[in-house]
Amino acid sequence: MRRKYMFTGKVELKSAMHIGGKKINLRGTDRPVVLTPEGSPFIPGSSFKGVFRSTVEKLVGTIPNQTTCSLVEGICPTATQEKFNNRRRNGNWSEGHLAQILDAELCATCKLFGSPFSASKIFFSDLYVNEWSETTQVRDGVAIDRDSERAVDKLKYDYEVVPIGSTFKMEIVLENPTDTDLSLACIGLNEFVSGMGGIGGMRSRGLGNCQVVDLMGYELDMTDLDQLKNYLIGKELKCKMSAINDVDGFLKERIEELFKEKENAQATS
Repeated sequence: MRRKYMFTGKVELKSAMHIGGKKINLRGTDRPVVLTPEGSPFIPGSSFKGVFRSTVEKLVGTIPNQTTCSLVEGICPTATQEKFNNRRRNGNWSEGHLAQILDAELCATCKLFGSPFSASKIFFSDLYVNEWSETTQVRDGVAIDRDSERAVDKLKYDYEVVPIGSTFKMEIVLENPTDTDLSLACIGLNEFVSGMGGIGGMRSRGLGNCQVVDLMGYELDMTDLDQLKNYLIGKELKCKMSAINDVDGFLKERIEELFKEKENAQATS
């Protein structure tokens, strides 16, 4: 471990949200939301990581010198696992050579979020409720025939949602990110801070609009012995890691770094 970053905040629902739980339930609804054993709604870390990654993937392909496979064959080994494994077996690669190939061929998002060939460098905790109305809502839905554009007979259902205004505690950690990894994570954070993010199902129906609020950031350089000592001794986050004073400025600076190489090339041409 050389460096570590942590971002905390709250995800605030700007519209109702549905993340499906067990279909067999005692709440009398066809599609219940996922709940903790105590009966409170929460956002699984895997769900938030999925939409966070999707958000970054939609944008990173437009950035100069950055790639994302989005599981499209031919872009990186993640999308062509069988072919890549055949290359590895036929070439009898050493572990060192494999690491070099992966560094050269994995796309930027697979390096950050992980793939079958590399561990993730970014980690999402489950988001437990911070504030809510102590009750969920049940809404009616109907199946629509796409050809006739009419409701299908006898296919009415209902679904449960977490109401608008509910907030959930967020914690994201990056371990040993490269500068590019950190910049891509900041793109995702900035999208959610800007209110452009979404979470859960039925989003085409207006559900799941959300915004990250009260964002705070912390950083740690473990090559600095004083910081390392404080991290190992400290019991609280503010003692273990240094606070990033201007988080919005930090996000802006890190995102701008992705464009500097292109801008410098244009300036010298």
